[in-house]
Amino acid sequence: MDGILVVDKPPSKTSHDIVDIVRKATGIKKVGHTGTLDPMATGVLVILIGRATRVGRFLDLEPKEYIAEAIFGVVTDTQDITGKVLRQSDVKIGIEKLRAVIPEFTGEIYQVPPMVSAVKIGGKPLYKLARQGKEVERPARRVFVYELDILDFFESGGKSRAAFKVVCSGGTYVRTLTHDMGERLGVGATLSSLRRTRVGRFTLAEAIDIESMASPSKVAAHLVSMDDALSQLPEVIAQSGVAGLILNGHEIGVTQLETELKPTDIGQFVRMKSENGTILAIGQIQDSDGLKVKPKVVLK
Repeated sequence: MDGILVVDKPPSKTSHDIVDIVRKATGIKKVGHTGTLDPMATGVLVILIGRATRVGRFLDLEPKEYIAEAIFGVVTDTQDITGKVLRQSDVKIGIEKLRAVIPEFTGEIYQVPPMVSAVKIGGKPLYKLARQGKEVERPARRVFVYELDILDFFESGGKSRAAFKVVCSGGTYVRTLTHDMGERLGVGATLSSLRRTRVGRFTLAEAIDIESMASPSKVAAHLVSMDDALSQLPEVIAQSGVAGLILNGHEIGVTQLETELKPTDIGQFVRMKSENGTILAIGQIQDSDGLKVKPKVVLK
């Protein structure tokens, strides 16, 4: 069984928990994922099964889309409601003040990764240092917020609350985004819920919940093939007798492929397929004594 499984991760489960569940459901050991979701977060988690673990870096995994809710007037050490409350404010912000700062957090912005994150400093994940009660300097990282829309604004429990739609680049911390907006407004904020609705082309509409992964056949019914998942890459078709060379990692000249590759395509990754449409490898176009395609990841 090889392919991509889109899972709707429930709360309180780690991304590694989901990997273990898929391993047990399928009996396959080679299972991974393309990007961690915090335990409190729910939604799209892209799981790679079998040979698909080799193609994660070629998948189109951006942008990412979230529905997030924030509480203003509360600051925690994790920047979300699972953490220890550090301070509180009873000041109400009002929706107009919130709208006024939204442009400052849209487009290219810089974030300091939270201490409770998987970012490594000196070879050690920050969350491990945080568990030891340590805090270290972290360089700010450039990220992109393509959309930041207020979906709802209301008062509850004496606090201002807002729901947002966030469309952003990989590496963006939505809890840091809400934390930083709270700091800009002078009252603080913490993330109260987070649901990832899209990762690149993968959406909740095609996601399976963990209760439905009762058997290999149930999982197989929801698999996205590697060919479909990599459809953004151009395809080249091997002529008769060439498939074996591809599977052995040999460069293939364009005269042995059904393709319209041009010198301007050098460096491009492509799907190398057999005459019957089976994906054989991910190749890269190279100029090596003439235009050729070099298999980079063999899949059969």
